[in-house]
Amino acid sequence: MSPTILIMLAVTFLASLLGPLCGIGGGVIIKPVVDALGILPVAEVSFLSGMSVLTMSLATLGQDALARASRRGPAAGEDAPSFRSLAPFALGSAAGGVAGKFAFGRIASALPDAELVGAVQAVTLICCAVLVLVYLSRRDRIEAPKLTGAAAKAVAGAAAGACWAFLGIGGGPFNVAILAFFFGMSSKPAARASLFIIACSQTASLAYLIATASVPAVSLAALGGMCAMAVAGSVVGRRLQARLDSAAVDRLYWASLLLIIAISAYNVVRFLTA
Repeated sequence: MSPTILIMLAVTFLASLLGPLCGIGGGVIIKPVVDALGILPVAEVSFLSGMSVLTMSLATLGQDALARASRRGPAAGEDAPSFRSLAPFALGSAAGGVAGKFAFGRIASALPDAELVGAVQAVTLICCAVLVLVYLSRRDRIEAPKLTGAAAKAVAGAAAGACWAFLGIGGGPFNVAILAFFFGMSSKPAARASLFIIACSQTASLAYLIATASVPAVSLAALGGMCAMAVAGSVVGRRLQARLDSAAVDRLYWASLLLIIAISAYNVVRFLTA
């Protein structure tokens, strides 16, 4: 197995730990890190990242369902969000994900080279992360509006899903902030809900790629290995999550956002000077 694939597998495993821990899909780490290594084209990185995120989210939700059925584990307790109330947001996110993939394809074809596409994605990612950090630092002083109607939830989900699909990430860290802002959720329930939303949006994005014959040619070894590492990260992360309180989850969330900003800033420089 090549060193390149080994690096990608290690990154995927470590990033996938964040899904069960704080609702981050992992793609928001995987994509900028692999971009920074400069080992694959932007389109391939986006696809592999998306597939890893989808696998991790489904694996975690599957474990939660088993725990709920047997009445043990965090999914059966107070940390379980109401998926029924989140359904409009999740469906909107799925629809927005398709729109985001379409927008990415149009912009990618309009820009002169793939490096510029990567730079646009990295700058957008930095802006989103900074906005979330500003919100988190002032959360106690901000009176957030609560989304109650299905239509409002669907529109918010569509806007979020379009942005995350354009960026080639699961959107986890930003979904958590949105859920806290508009739904008044605390860290642990928001992390669980985020994975449900990620699974819906990534499934829709994959269906769009297949329907439009837009799936890039990727190494099957890399795809299979990254999906396996996503499952492994989900299992290990879920066990760790049961031992953490909300304060620890919040600290991990902050650290992840700062890491995203640092890696993305490096990528902006690298893409623009390539």
